[in-house]
Amino acid sequence: MAIEEIRGSKVRWINLTDLQGPNCPEIKFLKKNFSLHRINLEDSLAIGQRPKIDIYHDNLFLVLLYPVYIRNTGAIVAREIDFFISKGFIITIHDNKLPIIERYFNHLKKQKNYKEKNEFLANNVMIVLYELLNKLISHCFPMLDHISMDINRAEKHIFKGKEKEMVKEILASRRNIVHYRKTMSAHKNILKKLGHANSILKIFDPQKSDVYFNNLTDKTKDIWDSLESFKESIEALHDTNESLISFRLNIIMKTFTIISVVIFVLTLVATILGLDAPGTPLISWPLGFWLIILLEVIVAMIVVSIFKSRKWLE
Repeated sequence: MAIEEIRGSKVRWINLTDLQGPNCPEIKFLKKNFSLHRINLEDSLAIGQRPKIDIYHDNLFLVLLYPVYIRNTGAIVAREIDFFISKGFIITIHDNKLPIIERYFNHLKKQKNYKEKNEFLANNVMIVLYELLNKLISHCFPMLDHISMDINRAEKHIFKGKEKEMVKEILASRRNIVHYRKTMSAHKNILKKLGHANSILKIFDPQKSDVYFNNLTDKTKDIWDSLESFKESIEALHDTNESLISFRLNIIMKTFTIISVVIFVLTLVATILGLDAPGTPLISWPLGFWLIILLEVIVAMIVVSIFKSRKWLE
């Protein structure tokens, strides 16, 4: 039964992980102890929910997505966390793949003198929610550093003649930026709706909550601005890389074309001189073979000179 709880003087924080279905012990626990809407409970079990906020009686149901960096693959993926919030409790539900939440919960749980835990849970629910959301949003910034380093590395390698090797790197960075943007796209609106929902339920002090949640909104905006900048940079690098690859491919194709033309001319000369017909020059001469070789060298030089004069070899 993956139900963990820490209590303070004002707030209970209940942390639920790995819910396995509508009849799992965690859902039964919530139904028994809290007046939560059935639809919200069903939504907390669903995978891949879109960010949203619902109001039911005296509590809020909040769904948010946050990016998580997978170290062994270098990929950024979205992880969901659900909140049930009321005046005396906050419930977090997730799949145990948001390490910052698990680390912080376990850190508070293991406090021997309980000072930090008591100070944290002695606040009202607004402060507790803000602290959790702030830790989640702050955990997003190091991922921006990863993306920035990937872009800088790709840029350096592109201009060192490693265009082909950088194709996968650039595509991986574009994928991460797309996933990151998709994950964060709804946060700003959700935070605004949170303030509107509070004006109805009055769980938080409106004046104080505006200060806290405006701070979260500003951080979300900073992340979004960085992602916009990264998106423009990676698209420019992608276009540059494609242009360099096309340029090098054109040079290769031009080289092969020139070689093919030279070989064609030499083959034509050899074919004409190789005709077994009366009067064919050079064939019966004692030095005929070497004269033919010399003639083909001269013809090849003439063809190359023509290409140079037309600047086709540049």
